[in-house]
Amino acid sequence: MNGFVRAVSMRGLAVAVALLLVAAAGIASAAGGERKQKYIVYMGDKLHPSVDAVAAHHSLLADVLGNHDDAKGSIFHSYTRSMNAFAAMLSPEEASKVSELEDVISVFPCKTRRMQTTRSWDYIGLSPEVKRRQAAESDVIIGMIDSGIDPTLESFRDEGFGPPPARWKGTCGPYENFKCNRKIIGAEFFRHSLQLPIGESASPLDMTGHGSHTAAIAAGSLVQRAEFFGLAGGTARGGVPSARIAVYKVCYTDHTCNDEDVLSAFDAAANDGVDIINLSLGGDYGLTLTDALAVGSYHAMKFNILTAAAAGNQGPFHRSIMNFSPWMLTVGASTVDRQLRTDLILGNGERITGVSVNTFETPNHTIPIIRGFDASAELGLELSAMRCMPDSLKPEAVNGKIVHCLVTGGAGTSDEAVREAGGAGMIVQVYTMTDTPEVFLVPTTVVAKDDGKRVASYLKSTKSPVGTIAKSYAINMSNPTVPSFSGRGPNPVYHSILKPDIVAPGVDILSAHPMYVPITGNNDPRRSRFNILSGTSMSTPHAAAVAAYIKSFHPDWSPAAIKSAMMTTAVVMTRESANISDVEYAYGSGMINPVRAVDPGLIYNIGSLDWLSFLCAQTTNQTAIRILSAQDKLVCTDLPKIRPTYDSLNYPSFHFHVEDSSKGKTAVFRRSVTNVGDGAAVYKATIEAPPGVNVTVKPSTIQFIVRRQSKSFKLVVRTTPQGHRPPLIVSGSLTWSDGVHSVRSPIAVHFS
Repeated sequence: MNGFVRAVSMRGLAVAVALLLVAAAGIASAAGGERKQKYIVYMGDKLHPSVDAVAAHHSLLADVLGNHDDAKGSIFHSYTRSMNAFAAMLSPEEASKVSELEDVISVFPCKTRRMQTTRSWDYIGLSPEVKRRQAAESDVIIGMIDSGIDPTLESFRDEGFGPPPARWKGTCGPYENFKCNRKIIGAEFFRHSLQLPIGESASPLDMTGHGSHTAAIAAGSLVQRAEFFGLAGGTARGGVPSARIAVYKVCYTDHTCNDEDVLSAFDAAANDGVDIINLSLGGDYGLTLTDALAVGSYHAMKFNILTAAAAGNQGPFHRSIMNFSPWMLTVGASTVDRQLRTDLILGNGERITGVSVNTFETPNHTIPIIRGFDASAELGLELSAMRCMPDSLKPEAVNGKIVHCLVTGGAGTSDEAVREAGGAGMIVQVYTMTDTPEVFLVPTTVVAKDDGKRVASYLKSTKSPVGTIAKSYAINMSNPTVPSFSGRGPNPVYHSILKPDIVAPGVDILSAHPMYVPITGNNDPRRSRFNILSGTSMSTPHAAAVAAYIKSFHPDWSPAAIKSAMMTTAVVMTRESANISDVEYAYGSGMINPVRAVDPGLIYNIGSLDWLSFLCAQTTNQTAIRILSAQDKLVCTDLPKIRPTYDSLNYPSFHFHVEDSSKGKTAVFRRSVTNVGDGAAVYKATIEAPPGVNVTVKPSTIQFIVRRQSKSFKLVVRTTPQGHRPPLIVSGSLTWSDGVHSVRSPIAVHFS
């Protein structure tokens, strides 16, 4: 599984919108020996053009450090294009003092993020034949905050494209090894650290393959005869092939994406004029005021830009979700109707089906098989050899053989160890079976524990065990499921907000890949113009493309309106689609449905004052509210009061967190829906109450006289005292229907 999204550790709750995360960069201060690290100082929207923002930052920090020279030496980047912030090397004491200054919203340490790593479009209904507005789609710009892009790939050719949209303000170099075109209309790279990782390029050129893969999923042009070593053949294309791409490279060959760089990308994208941002990255829990991704995406939202963000690859554990701020569209992964399987044929004729993406052709002869345990490089390494760990295998014993490896987690670097020792293949026996195929350096199949026992039994039955590992093949799947890696709720911070919002295809996704980047790593000789990857990194650009598709029909819709349309028209998934205890915590509102989302009937919109009211419910920092609202005299008491537990936002889903399940509890959700249909309409409510929960809605019928009219309703959820061990989550739904549109919102009740 591709890995640019990484899970997180919890932090205390803060406020509105802010910035970065922690990167290990400790430098001892010359003064008291106190170690310094990178911090983000966030101060809201960009200053008036007449103000020298950089000088203002130096002056502000000089008030704390004592002189301008130290301030200039500490600040290594100022964010001035669409926001007002700077990044500086500070000690914890200095950072604390800066946070107390009047104009500062938040100060937080910079952290490091990870990347979360096409038939899928036909599967979700966005075929080439669906209704499109080509000219409007060509005016939509998707900003890819990722590892860059390879502009020479066929997926990014610009035949048939006109000049960039007139509003575009972005740049592209010049760079020695990179040129934009009318498809890739802008590209920048951000690296505020002094050194680039080994094998990197000082340009937006993609040196990992991740950014090219995600960009082509979202907006790649049509490419005939796409395939990955004969697998998954067909025509490759993005969801909105006529859309433009803007590239913001922040991730590098060391597979890290630093906060100070990510924030620079958001700063640039908002100023450049993108419409949708794709964020296939993750890291820490995204708290409002003290998280770079939360701050950057909030700032983008103020520029009318929706950020589609990966739910993370740390599932299937509860609260493993990331990027859960309510203004983000949080995207989990789902399977499609095709999955890859790899057979092992033993010498006795027994066939065992495993999981992998094996690109190697099926040999026409059998190959000896040896247990890793029996191929130990030396005495005392038997357990390591059994797991096929690095430097644990004896080349004389392994050379030319298939190695049976027993691992407790994933395969890890077992394939490197086997190949280094001269092995011809690998049988990976896992304790818990994977549902996500991976590409390996040697012919490999991953088998479940029971199947592994069948292998072991055969190995014991003969002195000369042999077998072959066949090339992978595709099987048809009936219903989509949520893979185990996809991040799960409940929301660890905002208990009234159900996350993820939605799921999209993220398993076995064929998309573009640079020919100069090895398939699995630097030791892999294979090259391909396409690759098959899995992860929420892959599902996120599916959602970003659907958002762009909606934007081409409704250019004036807000990020909240687009998000609402995607959530309320999603294909309902069943309890069998995920672990029985996960349900909505795995798939949110369901699987994206692009064509229906263009005409949702009703939307749950959220305005700027609504967001401020939500933030007021999270913090007592009146300075932050004043700066974020750009109103010097605004205080939270001027805004509609929102309780942080239940009645939080005009969100298109309902989540009730019950702390004490032994007592009956009541939650009241007040919502407003706006008619975006063709004209007058009457909508009636249908409720599917969660088991053991009473749900009522008032009124149960809403009449709209004209388009754009809004009406309010109240949903009341009452729980009864539960037994000794209530289920973690029970769920139902509220659906508004006028006979043409079906506007569905999940209702989830969480018993903690």
